[in-house]
Amino acid sequence: MTTDKEALFAKFLDYLRSEQSEQAPQPYLGEEPNTNFFDTYQMVAEWTALRHEVKQQSKLLLKSQDTLQQALEVNVKDKEQLQIRLEESQKQALSQFEQQQEKLLKDLLGILDALDRACAYWKGELETLSVTLAPKDAPQKSLWEKFGAWFFGSERQSEVSKETPTSESLSEIITSNQEGVELIRRSLLEILRQRRVIPITCIGKAFDSQKMYAIGSEQRADVADNTVIQEVVRGYLWGDIVLREAQVIVATQETR
Repeated sequence: MTTDKEALFAKFLDYLRSEQSEQAPQPYLGEEPNTNFFDTYQMVAEWTALRHEVKQQSKLLLKSQDTLQQALEVNVKDKEQLQIRLEESQKQALSQFEQQQEKLLKDLLGILDALDRACAYWKGELETLSVTLAPKDAPQKSLWEKFGAWFFGSERQSEVSKETPTSESLSEIITSNQEGVELIRRSLLEILRQRRVIPITCIGKAFDSQKMYAIGSEQRADVADNTVIQEVVRGYLWGDIVLREAQVIVATQETR
């Protein structure tokens, strides 16, 4: 009897083991979805709300684009205005610089005119001295001897004559002065040439009203009418600009 019970209990355990190994998953305890129900009004309402939201977002996007476009246009206008003001400022600064430079160059021309007159003066003095040194029939007192006789008196005239320079040394002094002034004049001309300032060629040229100013005329039969025969004040060009007109005398074949 005991053996039968043990055999029956063993079969029961085998059955439990087999049931546990082949146990199916727990059944779904929630409500099954109703796949057959379809709410049309809810779908239309959701679709209408979605469409309204899309329209609102589109309006906001267009407004943002318009705002951005206006900002870009304002930025472009501001940039153009800034560029215009910058160009005007540069032109004004360049104009002021050119005016100051023109004034400086004209002042230098005044110095150059003074050097021209100094060169002409020393050249004339040298020519006068050469004429004075020419041999004559009767000896004459030099300028220094006359000045010594008048200032010191006849008693010291001989001493003054010994102390005063000779005509040869006076000629050397005048020549040295002329060469010194000519050297300064050439240096100034070179400085002006480097700044594109060159003299206007007038003598023998036809009168040009754009570069010359006629201050007089002279009747000449051997020269073509309206030809420049004398330069009173030298003119200069600054590049293509007339820095100073040349004052000239022109030839005419008719009495004016």
